[in-house]
Amino acid sequence: MKKNPVTEYIRAEENQCPTAVWKFSVLDQACFPMIIRGTLVYDVQLDVDTMKAGFKKLLYYYPHLSGRMKDKSGIQFTNDGVPFTVTSEPDLLLKDALKKGQDVDRFSSDIKPSRIRRGIDAPLSVKITKLQDGSVLGIKCSHACMDGDSFYTMLYNWGQICKNENFIEPVLDQSLFHVPMNLSREEVQKAAFNRGWKKVSKLAFLKILPTFMFGIVKERTDAFYFSADGLSQLKRQISTDVSFPCSTHVALSAFLTKMLLKLFNHSEKTTCVQVTVANLRNRLTEIPSTFVGNASSIVATPNFSAGASLEEITGIIHRTLQPLRETSLEELRNIVSLSIQAMKLKLPVLPFDFTEMYSKKPTVFYINNFSKFHIYDLDFGFRKPVSIIPHNLSDQVLIWPAHPAKGGVEVYFSGIPARMIRKMKKDDPWFQEMKQYN
Repeated sequence: MKKNPVTEYIRAEENQCPTAVWKFSVLDQACFPMIIRGTLVYDVQLDVDTMKAGFKKLLYYYPHLSGRMKDKSGIQFTNDGVPFTVTSEPDLLLKDALKKGQDVDRFSSDIKPSRIRRGIDAPLSVKITKLQDGSVLGIKCSHACMDGDSFYTMLYNWGQICKNENFIEPVLDQSLFHVPMNLSREEVQKAAFNRGWKKVSKLAFLKILPTFMFGIVKERTDAFYFSADGLSQLKRQISTDVSFPCSTHVALSAFLTKMLLKLFNHSEKTTCVQVTVANLRNRLTEIPSTFVGNASSIVATPNFSAGASLEEITGIIHRTLQPLRETSLEELRNIVSLSIQAMKLKLPVLPFDFTEMYSKKPTVFYINNFSKFHIYDLDFGFRKPVSIIPHNLSDQVLIWPAHPAKGGVEVYFSGIPARMIRKMKKDDPWFQEMKQYN
Protein backbone atom coordinates (compact mmCIF):
# COMPACT_ATOMS: atom_id res chain seq x y z
CA MET A 1 0.00 0.00 0.00
CA LYS A 2 1.40 3.36 -1.05
CA LYS A 3 0.65 6.32 1.19
CA ASN A 4 -0.21 9.69 -0.29
CA PRO A 5 2.92 11.77 -0.90
CA VAL A 6 3.35 15.06 0.93
CA THR A 7 5.26 17.84 -0.82
CA GLU A 8 6.76 20.91 0.83
CA TYR A 9 8.75 23.65 -0.89
CA ILE A 10 12.07 24.03 0.91
CA ARG A 11 13.79 27.41 0.74
CA ALA A 12 17.26 28.53 1.73
CA GLU A 13 17.51 29.81 5.28
CA GLU A 14 19.10 32.94 3.90
CA ASN A 15 18.93 34.33 0.38
CA GLN A 16 22.33 35.70 -0.61
CA CYS A 17 21.13 38.17 -3.21
CA PRO A 18 17.51 37.96 -4.47
CA THR A 19 18.22 39.98 -7.61
CA ALA A 20 21.34 38.06 -8.65
CA VAL A 21 21.23 35.76 -11.68
CA TRP A 22 23.16 32.57 -12.32
CA LYS A 23 24.05 32.93 -16.00
CA PHE A 24 24.07 29.86 -18.21
CA SER A 25 27.28 29.17 -20.08
CA VAL A 26 27.09 28.00 -23.68
CA LEU A 27 27.69 24.46 -22.46
CA ASP A 28 24.96 24.78 -19.81
CA GLN A 29 22.50 25.86 -22.48
CA ALA A 30 23.42 22.90 -24.66
CA CYS A 31 22.61 20.58 -21.74
CA PHE A 32 19.23 22.17 -20.99
CA PRO A 33 17.06 19.39 -22.50
CA MET A 34 18.58 16.79 -20.17
CA ILE A 35 17.73 15.86 -16.58
CA ILE A 36 20.16 14.11 -14.22
CA ARG A 37 18.55 11.51 -11.97
CA GLY A 38 20.17 10.33 -8.75
CA THR A 39 18.71 7.32 -6.89
CA LEU A 40 20.31 6.42 -3.56
CA VAL A 41 19.15 3.35 -1.65
CA TYR A 42 19.66 3.01 2.12
CA ASP A 43 18.97 0.12 4.48
CA VAL A 44 17.91 2.54 7.22
CA GLN A 45 15.11 5.06 7.59
CA LEU A 46 16.37 8.51 6.63
CA ASP A 47 15.33 11.13 9.18
CA VAL A 48 13.22 13.57 7.17
CA ASP A 49 13.56 16.46 9.62
CA THR A 50 17.36 16.20 9.59
CA MET A 51 17.38 15.99 5.79
CA LYS A 52 15.14 19.04 5.43
CA ALA A 53 17.12 21.10 7.94
CA GLY A 54 20.35 20.28 6.12
CA PHE A 55 18.77 20.99 2.75
CA LYS A 56 17.74 24.50 3.84
CA LYS A 57 21.36 25.21 4.69
CA LEU A 58 22.59 23.59 1.48
CA LEU A 59 20.50 25.91 -0.68
CA TYR A 60 22.39 28.90 0.71
CA TYR A 61 25.43 27.59 -1.19
CA TYR A 62 23.40 26.61 -4.28
CA PRO A 63 20.89 29.49 -4.59
CA HIS A 64 20.21 28.83 -8.27
CA LEU A 65 18.59 25.50 -7.39
CA SER A 66 15.79 27.21 -5.45
CA GLY A 67 15.49 30.02 -7.99
CA ARG A 68 13.44 30.43 -11.13
CA MET A 69 14.18 31.42 -14.71
CA LYS A 70 13.01 34.92 -15.57
CA ASP A 71 14.56 34.90 -19.03
CA LYS A 72 16.59 32.47 -21.12
CA SER A 73 19.96 33.78 -19.90
CA GLY A 74 19.88 32.10 -16.50
CA ILE A 75 18.21 31.58 -13.13
CA GLN A 76 17.38 34.38 -10.72
CA PHE A 77 17.98 33.73 -7.01
CA THR A 78 14.30 34.11 -6.14
CA ASN A 79 14.41 31.43 -3.43
CA ASP A 80 10.95 30.23 -4.44
CA GLY A 81 11.93 26.82 -3.13
CA VAL A 82 12.57 23.23 -4.18
CA PRO A 83 9.79 20.60 -4.04
CA PHE A 84 10.66 18.09 -1.30
CA THR A 85 8.32 15.10 -1.32
CA VAL A 86 7.99 12.41 1.33
CA THR A 87 6.04 9.23 0.69
CA SER A 88 5.83 5.72 2.13
CA GLU A 89 5.61 2.27 0.60
CA PRO A 90 5.44 0.18 3.78
CA ASP A 91 4.78 -3.05 1.87
CA LEU A 92 7.87 -2.67 -0.32
CA LEU A 93 11.05 -4.39 0.83
CA LEU A 94 14.52 -3.12 0.02
CA LYS A 95 15.37 -6.24 -1.98
CA ASP A 96 12.26 -5.77 -4.11
CA ALA A 97 13.06 -2.11 -4.74
CA LEU A 98 16.41 -3.22 -6.16
CA LYS A 99 14.99 -5.95 -8.39
CA LYS A 100 15.70 -5.84 -12.09
CA GLY A 101 12.92 -4.20 -14.04
CA GLN A 102 11.84 -2.04 -11.10
CA ASP A 103 10.40 1.33 -12.11
CA VAL A 104 13.22 3.51 -10.79
CA ASP A 105 11.50 6.75 -11.81
CA ARG A 106 8.80 6.16 -9.18
CA PHE A 107 11.39 7.08 -6.53
CA SER A 108 11.88 10.64 -7.79
CA SER A 109 9.64 13.58 -8.67
CA ASP A 110 9.53 14.58 -12.30
CA ILE A 111 10.82 17.93 -13.53
CA LYS A 112 10.41 19.16 -17.08
CA PRO A 113 12.81 21.44 -18.99
CA SER A 114 9.87 23.27 -20.59
CA ARG A 115 8.41 24.23 -17.20
CA ILE A 116 11.83 25.20 -15.86
CA ARG A 117 12.40 27.40 -18.90
CA ARG A 118 9.08 29.17 -18.34
CA GLY A 119 9.97 29.90 -14.72
CA ILE A 120 7.24 27.64 -13.34
CA ASP A 121 9.35 24.92 -11.73
CA ALA A 122 12.58 24.78 -9.81
CA PRO A 123 15.49 23.09 -11.60
CA LEU A 124 15.67 20.49 -8.81
CA SER A 125 13.34 18.07 -7.03
CA VAL A 126 13.85 15.83 -3.99
CA LYS A 127 11.87 12.79 -2.91
CA ILE A 128 12.27 10.40 0.02
CA THR A 129 10.42 7.09 -0.17
CA LYS A 130 10.19 5.17 3.10
CA LEU A 131 10.25 1.41 2.57
CA GLN A 132 9.48 -1.35 5.04
CA ASP A 133 13.18 -1.83 5.80
CA GLY A 134 14.94 1.18 4.31
CA SER A 135 14.66 4.36 2.28
CA VAL A 136 15.22 5.63 -1.23
CA LEU A 137 16.41 9.17 -1.88
CA GLY A 138 15.55 10.36 -5.38
CA ILE A 139 16.87 13.61 -6.82
CA LYS A 140 16.35 15.10 -10.25
CA CYS A 141 18.25 18.14 -11.47
CA SER A 142 18.38 20.11 -14.69
CA HIS A 143 21.61 19.28 -16.50
CA ALA A 144 21.83 22.99 -17.35
CA CYS A 145 22.61 23.63 -13.67
CA MET A 146 25.03 20.80 -13.00
CA ASP A 147 26.96 18.02 -14.62
CA GLY A 148 27.57 14.67 -12.95
CA ASP A 149 30.58 15.89 -10.98
CA SER A 150 28.88 18.92 -9.44
CA PHE A 151 25.64 16.95 -8.93
CA TYR A 152 27.24 14.27 -6.76
CA THR A 153 29.45 16.86 -5.04
CA MET A 154 26.28 18.75 -4.12
CA LEU A 155 24.81 15.60 -2.57
CA TYR A 156 28.05 14.98 -0.67
CA ASN A 157 27.96 18.54 0.69
CA TRP A 158 24.36 18.03 1.80
CA GLY A 159 25.50 15.00 3.78
CA GLN A 160 28.35 16.95 5.36
CA ILE A 161 25.91 19.65 6.48
CA CYS A 162 23.56 17.05 7.99
CA LYS A 163 26.52 15.65 9.96
CA ASN A 164 27.76 19.12 10.97
CA GLU A 165 31.04 18.45 9.17
CA ASN A 166 33.13 20.74 7.00
CA PHE A 167 33.11 20.84 3.22
CA ILE A 168 34.68 23.00 0.54
CA GLU A 169 32.27 25.68 -0.60
CA PRO A 170 31.10 25.35 -4.20
CA VAL A 171 32.10 27.95 -6.78
CA LEU A 172 29.13 29.44 -8.66
CA ASP A 173 30.98 31.63 -11.12
CA GLN A 174 30.23 30.80 -14.73
CA SER A 175 32.61 33.53 -15.89
CA LEU A 176 35.47 31.18 -14.99
CA PHE A 177 34.50 29.05 -17.97
CA HIS A 178 34.97 31.91 -20.39
CA VAL A 179 35.87 31.26 -24.00
CA PRO A 180 36.68 34.39 -26.02
CA MET A 181 34.67 34.56 -29.24
CA ASN A 182 37.62 35.69 -31.34
CA LEU A 183 36.85 33.81 -34.55
CA SER A 184 34.24 34.41 -37.21
CA ARG A 185 31.76 31.72 -38.24
CA GLU A 186 33.84 30.93 -41.31
CA GLU A 187 37.05 30.76 -39.27
CA VAL A 188 35.53 28.39 -36.70
CA GLN A 189 34.20 26.13 -39.43
CA LYS A 190 37.56 26.11 -41.22
CA ALA A 191 39.43 25.33 -37.97
CA ALA A 192 36.99 22.49 -37.23
CA PHE A 193 37.39 20.96 -40.69
CA ASN A 194 41.18 21.29 -40.44
CA ARG A 195 40.97 19.12 -37.33
CA GLY A 196 38.91 16.56 -39.20
CA TRP A 197 35.63 17.43 -37.49
CA LYS A 198 32.39 16.40 -39.16
CA LYS A 199 29.43 18.47 -40.26
CA VAL A 200 26.13 16.97 -39.17
CA SER A 201 23.38 17.57 -41.72
CA LYS A 202 19.68 18.00 -40.99
CA LEU A 203 18.99 14.92 -43.10
CA ALA A 204 21.29 12.87 -40.88
CA PHE A 205 19.35 14.02 -37.81
CA LEU A 206 16.10 12.91 -39.46
CA LYS A 207 17.54 9.44 -40.05
CA ILE A 208 18.23 8.89 -36.35
CA LEU A 209 15.01 10.52 -35.13
CA PRO A 210 13.20 7.16 -34.66
CA THR A 211 15.91 6.08 -32.20
CA PHE A 212 14.86 8.95 -29.95
CA MET A 213 11.13 8.89 -30.71
CA PHE A 214 10.72 5.21 -29.83
CA GLY A 215 12.85 5.37 -26.69
CA ILE A 216 15.63 3.15 -28.03
CA VAL A 217 18.24 5.61 -26.82
CA LYS A 218 17.00 5.10 -23.23
CA GLU A 219 17.24 1.31 -23.30
CA ARG A 220 19.97 -0.05 -21.03
CA THR A 221 21.46 -3.45 -20.27
CA ASP A 222 21.99 -4.93 -16.85
CA ALA A 223 25.44 -4.37 -15.40
CA PHE A 224 28.51 -6.21 -16.63
CA TYR A 225 30.78 -6.49 -13.60
CA PHE A 226 34.57 -6.05 -13.72
CA SER A 227 36.29 -6.88 -10.44
CA ALA A 228 39.30 -4.93 -9.17
CA ASP A 229 41.47 -8.00 -9.78
CA GLY A 230 39.96 -8.42 -13.23
CA LEU A 231 40.76 -4.82 -14.15
CA SER A 232 44.34 -5.29 -12.94
CA GLN A 233 44.60 -8.45 -15.03
CA LEU A 234 43.27 -6.66 -18.12
CA LYS A 235 45.69 -3.80 -17.60
CA ARG A 236 48.65 -6.18 -17.16
CA GLN A 237 47.76 -8.19 -20.24
CA ILE A 238 47.61 -5.11 -22.43
CA SER A 239 50.64 -3.42 -20.86
CA THR A 240 52.89 -6.36 -21.72
CA ASP A 241 52.16 -5.80 -25.42
CA VAL A 242 52.40 -2.00 -25.62
CA SER A 243 55.32 0.37 -25.13
CA PHE A 244 53.73 2.81 -22.67
CA PRO A 245 52.24 2.75 -19.16
CA CYS A 246 48.59 1.90 -19.78
CA SER A 247 45.98 3.34 -17.40
CA THR A 248 42.99 1.32 -16.22
CA HIS A 249 40.63 3.69 -18.01
CA VAL A 250 42.46 3.34 -21.32
CA ALA A 251 42.67 -0.46 -21.01
CA LEU A 252 38.98 -0.82 -20.19
CA SER A 253 37.93 1.67 -22.88
CA ALA A 254 39.94 -0.24 -25.48
CA PHE A 255 38.49 -3.57 -24.38
CA LEU A 256 34.90 -2.27 -24.46
CA THR A 257 35.48 -0.70 -27.87
CA LYS A 258 36.80 -4.00 -29.20
CA MET A 259 33.80 -5.83 -27.76
CA LEU A 260 31.41 -3.40 -29.47
CA LEU A 261 33.20 -4.00 -32.77
CA LYS A 262 32.64 -7.72 -32.28
CA LEU A 263 29.03 -7.16 -31.23
CA PHE A 264 28.19 -5.51 -34.54
CA ASN A 265 30.46 -7.75 -36.59
CA HIS A 266 32.01 -4.88 -38.50
CA SER A 267 34.19 -5.68 -41.48
CA GLU A 268 37.88 -5.10 -40.85
CA LYS A 269 38.03 -2.00 -43.05
CA THR A 270 35.08 -0.22 -41.41
CA THR A 271 36.14 3.19 -40.08
CA CYS A 272 35.44 3.74 -36.38
CA VAL A 273 35.93 6.35 -33.65
CA GLN A 274 36.06 6.13 -29.85
CA VAL A 275 34.89 9.12 -27.80
CA THR A 276 35.73 9.90 -24.16
CA VAL A 277 33.99 12.39 -21.87
CA ALA A 278 36.67 14.40 -20.04
CA ASN A 279 36.14 16.38 -16.83
CA LEU A 280 37.84 19.78 -17.15
CA ARG A 281 38.03 20.51 -13.41
CA ASN A 282 41.62 20.83 -12.22
CA ARG A 283 42.74 20.19 -15.80
CA LEU A 284 42.15 23.73 -16.98
CA THR A 285 43.66 25.95 -14.30
CA GLU A 286 40.70 28.33 -14.25
CA ILE A 287 38.20 25.54 -13.47
CA PRO A 288 38.53 24.43 -9.81
CA SER A 289 37.32 21.07 -8.51
CA THR A 290 34.41 22.82 -6.78
CA PHE A 291 33.12 24.53 -9.94
CA VAL A 292 29.32 24.23 -10.26
CA GLY A 293 27.81 23.87 -13.69
CA ASN A 294 28.94 21.96 -16.75
CA ALA A 295 32.68 21.56 -17.19
CA SER A 296 33.36 18.65 -19.49
CA SER A 297 34.46 18.09 -23.04
CA ILE A 298 34.42 15.24 -25.52
CA VAL A 299 37.69 13.92 -26.88
CA ALA A 300 37.53 11.76 -30.00
CA THR A 301 40.21 9.48 -31.40
CA PRO A 302 41.35 9.66 -35.00
CA ASN A 303 39.62 7.19 -37.30
CA PHE A 304 40.77 3.60 -36.97
CA SER A 305 39.75 0.40 -38.70
CA ALA A 306 37.46 -2.14 -37.07
CA GLY A 307 40.12 -4.74 -37.74
CA ALA A 308 42.58 -3.02 -35.38
CA SER A 309 43.88 -5.22 -32.57
CA LEU A 310 43.12 -4.56 -28.91
CA GLU A 311 46.68 -3.31 -28.46
CA GLU A 312 46.39 -0.97 -31.45
CA ILE A 313 43.12 0.49 -30.16
CA THR A 314 44.72 0.93 -26.74
CA GLY A 315 47.56 2.91 -28.30
CA ILE A 316 45.16 5.12 -30.25
CA ILE A 317 43.09 5.95 -27.15
CA HIS A 318 46.24 6.50 -25.07
CA ARG A 319 47.68 8.99 -27.57
CA THR A 320 44.32 10.75 -27.95
CA LEU A 321 44.02 11.29 -24.20
CA GLN A 322 47.65 12.37 -23.83
CA PRO A 323 46.70 16.11 -23.80
CA LEU A 324 44.71 15.45 -20.60
CA ARG A 325 47.91 14.36 -18.87
CA GLU A 326 50.17 17.17 -20.04
CA THR A 327 50.92 20.09 -17.77
CA SER A 328 50.32 22.81 -20.36
CA LEU A 329 47.06 21.30 -21.63
CA GLU A 330 47.10 23.69 -24.58
CA GLU A 331 45.75 21.05 -26.94
CA LEU A 332 42.81 20.38 -24.60
CA ARG A 333 42.20 24.11 -24.27
CA ASN A 334 42.13 24.45 -28.06
CA ILE A 335 39.61 21.61 -28.38
CA VAL A 336 37.36 23.12 -25.70
CA SER A 337 37.61 26.62 -27.16
CA LEU A 338 36.71 25.44 -30.65
CA SER A 339 33.79 23.34 -29.34
CA ILE A 340 32.33 26.21 -27.33
CA GLN A 341 32.66 28.69 -30.19
CA ALA A 342 30.97 26.24 -32.57
CA MET A 343 28.09 25.80 -30.10
CA LYS A 344 27.78 29.55 -29.61
CA LEU A 345 27.56 30.07 -33.36
CA LYS A 346 25.21 27.06 -33.70
CA LEU A 347 27.51 25.41 -36.18
CA PRO A 348 26.60 21.72 -36.67
CA VAL A 349 30.19 20.47 -36.41
CA LEU A 350 31.59 17.89 -34.00
CA PRO A 351 34.87 15.99 -33.58
CA PHE A 352 32.98 12.88 -34.75
CA ASP A 353 29.86 11.99 -36.71
CA PHE A 354 27.28 12.16 -33.94
CA THR A 355 24.67 10.28 -35.95
CA GLU A 356 26.90 7.20 -36.23
CA MET A 357 26.29 6.53 -32.53
CA TYR A 358 22.67 5.80 -33.38
CA SER A 359 22.92 3.95 -36.68
CA LYS A 360 21.89 0.29 -36.91
CA LYS A 361 25.56 -0.68 -36.72
CA PRO A 362 27.25 2.13 -34.75
CA THR A 363 30.80 3.08 -35.66
CA VAL A 364 31.17 5.72 -32.94
CA PHE A 365 31.63 4.41 -29.40
CA TYR A 366 30.98 6.95 -26.64
CA ILE A 367 32.26 6.16 -23.14
CA ASN A 368 31.50 8.10 -19.95
CA ASN A 369 33.45 6.97 -16.89
CA PHE A 370 32.03 7.74 -13.43
CA SER A 371 34.24 5.25 -11.57
CA LYS A 372 36.37 7.96 -9.94
CA PHE A 373 33.35 9.57 -8.27
CA HIS A 374 33.10 8.69 -4.57
CA ILE A 375 29.35 8.32 -4.78
CA TYR A 376 29.17 5.70 -2.05
CA ASP A 377 30.39 8.31 0.45
CA LEU A 378 26.98 10.03 0.32
CA ASP A 379 26.22 9.69 4.03
CA PHE A 380 23.66 11.96 5.70
CA GLY A 381 24.56 10.79 9.20
CA PHE A 382 22.58 7.55 9.21
CA ARG A 383 24.55 5.13 7.04
CA LYS A 384 26.15 5.00 3.62
CA PRO A 385 24.00 3.80 0.72
CA VAL A 386 23.78 0.10 -0.05
CA SER A 387 23.18 0.85 -3.71
CA ILE A 388 23.23 3.82 -6.07
CA ILE A 389 21.30 3.28 -9.27
CA PRO A 390 23.03 4.91 -12.27
CA HIS A 391 21.55 8.01 -13.85
CA ASN A 392 19.40 7.56 -16.95
CA LEU A 393 21.23 9.78 -19.41
CA SER A 394 21.84 8.25 -22.81
CA ASP A 395 25.54 7.44 -22.42
CA GLN A 396 26.21 4.70 -24.95
CA VAL A 397 28.70 3.10 -22.55
CA LEU A 398 28.59 4.00 -18.86
CA ILE A 399 31.32 2.91 -16.44
CA TRP A 400 29.94 3.06 -12.89
CA PRO A 401 31.60 2.32 -9.54
CA ALA A 402 30.54 -0.92 -7.90
CA HIS A 403 29.81 -0.95 -4.18
CA PRO A 404 33.11 -0.50 -2.24
CA ALA A 405 32.58 -3.80 -0.42
CA LYS A 406 32.66 -5.47 -3.82
CA GLY A 407 35.17 -3.24 -5.58
CA GLY A 408 35.68 -2.84 -9.29
CA VAL A 409 33.22 -1.29 -11.72
CA GLU A 410 29.94 -1.95 -13.48
CA VAL A 411 29.53 -1.35 -17.20
CA TYR A 412 26.19 -0.54 -18.82
CA PHE A 413 25.39 -0.33 -22.53
CA SER A 414 22.59 1.91 -23.78
CA GLY A 415 20.77 2.61 -27.02
CA ILE A 416 21.44 0.48 -30.09
CA PRO A 417 24.08 -1.71 -28.34
CA ALA A 418 21.61 -2.44 -25.52
CA ARG A 419 18.94 -3.52 -27.98
CA MET A 420 21.43 -5.74 -29.80
CA ILE A 421 22.68 -7.35 -26.58
CA ARG A 422 19.15 -8.09 -25.38
CA LYS A 423 18.41 -9.99 -28.59
CA MET A 424 21.42 -12.27 -28.18
CA LYS A 425 21.23 -15.75 -26.68
CA LYS A 426 22.73 -16.01 -23.21
CA ASP A 427 25.12 -18.75 -24.33
CA ASP A 428 26.58 -16.54 -27.06
CA PRO A 429 30.41 -16.52 -26.80
CA TRP A 430 30.30 -12.71 -26.70
CA PHE A 431 28.90 -12.86 -23.16
CA GLN A 432 31.63 -15.22 -22.01
CA GLU A 433 34.29 -12.89 -23.36
CA MET A 434 32.64 -9.88 -21.67
CA LYS A 435 32.56 -11.71 -18.34
CA GLN A 436 36.14 -12.96 -18.30
CA TYR A 437 37.26 -10.16 -15.94
CA ASN A 438 34.49 -10.44 -13.34
